[in-house]
Amino acid sequence: HVPEMHDIFKRFAKVFEQTYTRFLDLQKAEAQARESQIEAALERVRSHSMAMHKSSDLLDVISVLSDQLQQLGFKIDSAHFNTTYREKDWHLWLYNTGTPMYPDQIHIPYFDHPFFNLTLESLAKGSDFNSFVFNKEVKDAFLDHLYSNTLAKNTPEERKKYRYSKPGFAWSVVYLKNTSLTIANYDTEPYTEEQNAILRRFGNAFEQSYARFLDLQKAEAQTREAQIETSLERVRSKAMSMHSSGDLAETIKIFYHEMGLLSVTPRRCGVGILDKETHIAELSTMNTTEQGNSIEIIGKLKMAGHPVLEGVYDNWIAQQEYHPVLRGNEITAYYQLIKSEVEFPEYSHDVIQYGYFFFFNEGGVYTWTGQELAEDELKIYRRFTSVLSLTYKRYKDLKDAEARTQIAVKEASLDRVRAEIASMRTAEDLQRITPLVWRELTALGVPFFRCGVFIVDEEKQKIHFYLSTPDGKSLAALNLDADTTDIISNATAHWREQKVYISHWSKAQFLEFAQNLVSQGQIQNVNTYQGGEEAPESLTLQFVPFIQGMMYVGSAEDLSTAQIELVQALAEAFSTAYARYEDFTKLEAANQQIESALKDLRATQTQLIQSEKMASLGELTAGIAHEIQNPLNFVNNFSEVSTELVDEMNEALAKGNTEEAQQIAEDLKQNLEKINHHGKRAGDIVKGMLQHSRSSTGTKEPTDINALADEYFRLAYHGLRAKDKSFNATMVTDFDQSLSADEAGIGKINIIPQDIGRVILNLITNAFYAVTEKKKQMGDGYEPTVSVITKRIVPLPGGPQGVEVRVTDNGNGIPQKVLGKIFQPFFTTKPTGQGTGLGLSLSYDIVKAHGGELKVETKEGEGCEFTILLSVV
Repeated sequence: HVPEMHDIFKRFAKVFEQTYTRFLDLQKAEAQARESQIEAALERVRSHSMAMHKSSDLLDVISVLSDQLQQLGFKIDSAHFNTTYREKDWHLWLYNTGTPMYPDQIHIPYFDHPFFNLTLESLAKGSDFNSFVFNKEVKDAFLDHLYSNTLAKNTPEERKKYRYSKPGFAWSVVYLKNTSLTIANYDTEPYTEEQNAILRRFGNAFEQSYARFLDLQKAEAQTREAQIETSLERVRSKAMSMHSSGDLAETIKIFYHEMGLLSVTPRRCGVGILDKETHIAELSTMNTTEQGNSIEIIGKLKMAGHPVLEGVYDNWIAQQEYHPVLRGNEITAYYQLIKSEVEFPEYSHDVIQYGYFFFFNEGGVYTWTGQELAEDELKIYRRFTSVLSLTYKRYKDLKDAEARTQIAVKEASLDRVRAEIASMRTAEDLQRITPLVWRELTALGVPFFRCGVFIVDEEKQKIHFYLSTPDGKSLAALNLDADTTDIISNATAHWREQKVYISHWSKAQFLEFAQNLVSQGQIQNVNTYQGGEEAPESLTLQFVPFIQGMMYVGSAEDLSTAQIELVQALAEAFSTAYARYEDFTKLEAANQQIESALKDLRATQTQLIQSEKMASLGELTAGIAHEIQNPLNFVNNFSEVSTELVDEMNEALAKGNTEEAQQIAEDLKQNLEKINHHGKRAGDIVKGMLQHSRSSTGTKEPTDINALADEYFRLAYHGLRAKDKSFNATMVTDFDQSLSADEAGIGKINIIPQDIGRVILNLITNAFYAVTEKKKQMGDGYEPTVSVITKRIVPLPGGPQGVEVRVTDNGNGIPQKVLGKIFQPFFTTKPTGQGTGLGLSLSYDIVKAHGGELKVETKEGEGCEFTILLSVV
């Protein structure tokens, strides 16, 4: 502390002052250089942002940002931005320094972990920045979640090992308006305050990049939407321009092509139409082979026998999307199974295949891809599914129209065959068969160049061939033995079993058969038969059986099942029409026999009808006699009394007692009126008897239906009593008084009284017969009862009024097994000799002729009720 030491210190202080000034100048220069470096780095990030042309370039921006930070001295293993950092689940865009990351974009679902929880806590406090350091245990738990539940499971194993080997994880994150920016290292080295401040500045620059990204993303979405709509419209246009169901495959080709234009090219895609009952799908598919070629596959596949196929059917029923996955050997096993039904290409080198099935009511759209589809790609498939659903409706409409057209063509063809053959009357007419068959096979669209018909005469063991030339003209009618050649004998054997017979001929076999026909004198020369100088190189003959023979069709290739069915339908129509021709002569002879039998039948019927009338008249005779006897008794009694009164009146006059004589005269007058009344009553009974016995005039006249029913009720009863004194039955009537005629004739209805009287009498007689038979079975414990009821029927709105006459008995009823026969002529349940079987048949015809209806209701063992329904107009 001596003075000279102070001087020395002051001198050194002045020197250090100069040094520190130099230090401050250097520090300032370094800060300016650092700021310039930072600004240059930020400018490069901004420039790269403004140079983005598509939204995916944002990943390049974050890679540039990461590189610039590393040039500024940052230790960075990975960088990412999070577009959903304010939510629990994260959606990250990743950049890994020096090591490729798969995938670049990833969705990480939330789980209870500091990575998520500390972020949510920081945001809850309103922080715009945070930094974390995690140990190895916490880091590894996060990696376990990442590799198990996200697309990061496809990260290369080398990268996974590197991450698991590190001691921990340090990161710093800036929370921006639309996204968050994060840098991280695996050395657990926290970033300094200066680095975090620089990161904030880079975050602001990145926010501008993200705004640019959002604008680009929006523009791309609009462009993408326009592209998708254009593709959809092309598929719609193709669907609406379909002219036949066969155009569906072309529509699927357009669909496949458009998916390629949208960069969603699958391994295979198509449409399947499912049948709920059979579980069979009709497929129209486009496939990409392992060589990169596109092939079309159309076929049918049963949705059974494999979990994927069964899953497709079950999810179609539920109308739920289905996303199966096949790996390794599963792919080989799957295609080996379905190739037994549909020829799909091999995909043996694929590691994994993702299936996607989107359904509509009739089926669904499906695709198989080599990688998992993103949500926006799934949305595209869903939209195409809606369009292809409309495509199928168009396809179905076309298919239905084609089916209707085919049916119409088929029916028209069959009608022409029937009409043509129906006009044939002679053997010469049969020469028209082969041109007819030729024409109709052509109309049905069956591919052929030879056709004909042969008729089998089983009794004579002969085959009658009707051949055509190759241009459809009639060639000849051949008569061959059934065992002439192998083909004829084989065809005949198949005909006996009614089976289709198919024979394949070479050119040599064709010529051999032709020469055989020439040698038998059936044709003049081979050239005429073969239709030219050269015989066909090959020929497939399809012999289709019908009852009388076989129709044969010669074609270059085998006909399909559907084409064989068309030939079968034509053959059956031919058979039906030919049967008419074949039976023509027999029918003529049969007609003559029928005419003769009909005359005999009519004569017999007339006799039987007369017998029926006489039988019913016989039933009435005793009743009529009883009814006439009553008025005759009255006439006789009053005549005797009147004679005595005349004597008394004469005695009174002789005595001059005029007053007494006048009283007797009054009594006498009353007696004469009673005689007159009962005489008329007897006359009416005789008149009714005559009406019943004579033929009907067919003229309707006003009739008191109650009086008519009552009269025949009593006559039938007394007639039976006269024949069988032991017969007795309770008679019940319930007549609608509005149907009883007054003095002015009001209440009468227009009917033919003789005819309706016969009907009523027949029903009542049958009822008495039924209760009599039951009485014989039941004895004294049974009371026979027959009822006759009349009723005026109130009409329905706009309908005519009617009258109902019901005859009811409590007999045994009519057995159900014969109920349908009771109105048939000559059918009777009565013993032989007691009924003609015409009563109910004639009654039914009479009621029908009146425009009415005769109905029956019965319950076996309890009784029967017949109802006559008549119109009053």
